[in-house]
Amino acid sequence: KKMRYSPAILLLVATLLLLLLCNFIRMTTTEATTTTIRRSLQQQKQQQQQQQQQHQLLRYDRLAHVLQTQGPAISQLLRDSADNYFCPESQEKLWERYPPLDYEACPENATMNAFKFGGGLTNGLKFLLMGALLSIEQGRCFEGGSSTTYQYFQNIGFWHIHPRYQDACRHKTVDRISWEPLWEDLRVRRIESEHYDFTNTTTFGYSHPNPSINGVSLKRDFIRRFWQLRPEYRESTCQSLQRDHHDLIHKDYIAFSVRRGDKVSEGFKFPSMKEYIMAAEPMIRSDPQKMIFVATDDCSVLSELRALRPAWTFESQCDFLSEDTSDETSNQGFVFSDEYHNMNSNQRDIHFRKFFVEIYAMALSQVFIGVSYTNVAWFVYMLRPEGLDKSTFQLLDVEHGYDPLAVW
Repeated sequence: KKMRYSPAILLLVATLLLLLLCNFIRMTTTEATTTTIRRSLQQQKQQQQQQQQQHQLLRYDRLAHVLQTQGPAISQLLRDSADNYFCPESQEKLWERYPPLDYEACPENATMNAFKFGGGLTNGLKFLLMGALLSIEQGRCFEGGSSTTYQYFQNIGFWHIHPRYQDACRHKTVDRISWEPLWEDLRVRRIESEHYDFTNTTTFGYSHPNPSINGVSLKRDFIRRFWQLRPEYRESTCQSLQRDHHDLIHKDYIAFSVRRGDKVSEGFKFPSMKEYIMAAEPMIRSDPQKMIFVATDDCSVLSELRALRPAWTFESQCDFLSEDTSDETSNQGFVFSDEYHNMNSNQRDIHFRKFFVEIYAMALSQVFIGVSYTNVAWFVYMLRPEGLDKSTFQLLDVEHGYDPLAVW
């Protein structure tokens, strides 16, 4: 007998079939869209990788051309810097060319700046340097040193116990300036595209004859009078470079800066040791005897580098740390408010003596290879002599089209 269905049932069935069809179409479309998006993202990633590789090749080609055409001039600039600033014959010779700043030469009874010395050593020094230049423009004294700056370096500004700073505190004429305005205002940061006139400044006895000096050149000139090791530490640093590293600073060599340590906690992606090797390979190929100095807060990278290239010559301060001093505290970077205060005086001294040798070696290398996410690179770049081509300062973590050296 033929079955009959009511219109309501037929409508329900038709609706269900339509919903199933719509859902099928939606799922098919979504899957196709997802596949298209995934393909597009993969293509973009491949294009970015290709652009980055092309950028690296162009960068290496530029470096090869510079070393070929400017090699002797680069060597001479580095030797002059070594002999006149880093390792002069005497304190008198250093001060004859780079006289120390006179921090008393600032207006009395005027507002005084105060800068907090925080973060790692080079971070603290970077912002003190920027603060000192700002203070010169404002015609103000400043406070901002720490026990570390006074122990290892010639005086930088007033310490907190200085009578003039204490007097300013009593009169409430201290302007406490954080790091943000020093960095966020590009004019105050003193980047490469900004120009300055310090021809008539007298604060701290500092001036510069160029009435339109760019910000980076200004910092490079100023740092030589702002940052000077005390004679004991300068002499031990220079002796180590001569004795332990075969008169390194009078040779042409490559410097690797491998920064890890406390940067692990900050989430940075570290370049692999293979990336360092790839960057140095063209130079070693043309000069197999060229030495590589490795500055690092993670001495385990030395064994990895030597395993990757057994025929290459790697030198490092890590090779001179005894077993009882090569612990994590001595080798790692740190924040002053944290690990620094957990060190005893011997550990601090070992840490800084090693670090000073590394700073000198990186600043005087023919080619520097490192990363941009550490203030050590910033500090070393400012210490390198004026006139070196940017290609001699290679940063492995920099994306195509971005030049951090222009905004440091």
